[in-house]
Amino acid sequence: MTISQESESTEDISQDVIFPPGDLYSDEPPWETELHMRQIILLLECLKWLWRDRNDFYATGNLTIYRITI
Repeated sequence: MTISQESESTEDISQDVIFPPGDLYSDEPPWETELHMRQIILLLECLKWLWRDRNDFYATGNLTIYRITI
């Protein structure tokens, strides 16, 4: 596939994609809290300390990102 073919296929895909509105309201509480984030950070720091003499591991965490509109 050439660069021009790739850009053409990207243009075709973007026309078919329908994005939801960005102002969706939800009264549900967030799934994760700051406590969850701190727990992930603590776990990752503990793993890095435990395996400080090794170079054959990778550890990461994931949280949902929320946008607050005031």
